[in-house]
Amino acid sequence: MISVDDRERIRRAFFLDHKSIRKIAKELKHSREVVKKAIDRALASNPGMDLGDISELIKRTAYKVTRVGELIGREVAQQLQIPFGVVDLSLAPTPNVGDSVGEIFQSLGLLAIGVPGTTAALALLNDAIKKGGAFASARVGGLSGAFIPVSEDLNISEAARNGHLCLEKLEAMTCVCSVGLDMVAIPGDTSAETLSAIMADEMAIGVINNKTTATRLIPVPGKKAGDQATFGGLMGHSTIIPVNNAAGDNPFIRRGGLIPAPIHSLRN
Repeated sequence: MISVDDRERIRRAFFLDHKSIRKIAKELKHSREVVKKAIDRALASNPGMDLGDISELIKRTAYKVTRVGELIGREVAQQLQIPFGVVDLSLAPTPNVGDSVGEIFQSLGLLAIGVPGTTAALALLNDAIKKGGAFASARVGGLSGAFIPVSEDLNISEAARNGHLCLEKLEAMTCVCSVGLDMVAIPGDTSAETLSAIMADEMAIGVINNKTTATRLIPVPGKKAGDQATFGGLMGHSTIIPVNNAAGDNPFIRRGGLIPAPIHSLRN
């Protein structure tokens, strides 16, 4: 629970000091990296924690973050005289050091995001965040999970540069996370048919698993696999990730038509 003192600090910081919500959250240690820090502290004091214990820890941390987010949101809505909406629990990273979702995977014991175990760790993380947030507030909305935008997360970008993370592993991870292939820089000569095929794969994952998926693919003109691309600001930078049959044709996509809806869509 948020203490009375914390409540007053939030009000004073926002309304008197005119600080941003992001800055307030960081000063009160309820920012997105709070999950990583909570795991690091817990494992330092109890190295024998198993995955069930870690999941419970992430769930409790998500509960605290959600309570702070709702408190700030309700205060702002009241001052603006508008209805309070929802709290989105999403762990959305930035390219700044210490503001990475990818670092959480290393805290969990993985060499880097992308190595074997990554998909299981992401499923654990996403589930714990949703459970903790849903318990803290009846107004949870948005995607409310972990985002894995390659160029926008310094640690994930480094994993791609070091060869730990490939397009196929990213696709596997989208089966259990909140989004699809996000901010992935690919060779500039990637054909339209190959792009369509990647989108079709993501669409299939979303339809079959009844979840949200999308693609933010960035074919970078003049760049080939292994080159670097800088987008600037919050969009960060990334290594160009190899794509199988990038410049080739794809007769499967050219066939056109509609893929029939899956059998589980017949629920009414």
